[in-house]
Amino acid sequence: MKRNILMLEHDEDDRYITQAVLDELKADITISFVSNSTDFLRQVERLQQPDLLLITYRATPLPAPEILRRLRSGASTRHIPAVVLSGVSNPTIIRECYEAGASSFIVKPSSDKGTTEKISAFLKYWFDTVELS
Repeated sequence: MKRNILMLEHDEDDRYITQAVLDELKADITISFVSNSTDFLRQVERLQQPDLLLITYRATPLPAPEILRRLRSGASTRHIPAVVLSGVSNPTIIRECYEAGASSFIVKPSSDKGTTEKISAFLKYWFDTVELS
């Protein structure tokens, strides 16, 4: 079954790398990218419930925790798994994201090999292990 991911990522290089790894892994995934939180929230509704949301912590103009609070307050969006991505591991921001409703928090790897391994494990978990609605 083809899955649909909506990713909020302002960094063009990170978007390119993510798409390249998905292509390399031959993942049966459609990924749509947006670069700001305003467009992201609009797209969540337009895509008619993506299977999974990826949100960069450093989103603008709204930061990830505020995006999560808005998603979790909406009846039509509160059930969609939302994963926060960050370049750093900071216990304060990790807790803030979970308290706001994050389903997972992932620290972006710093190497190409680490990126491929983490995305592969991510896909296996979210699309082979868990049941999505």
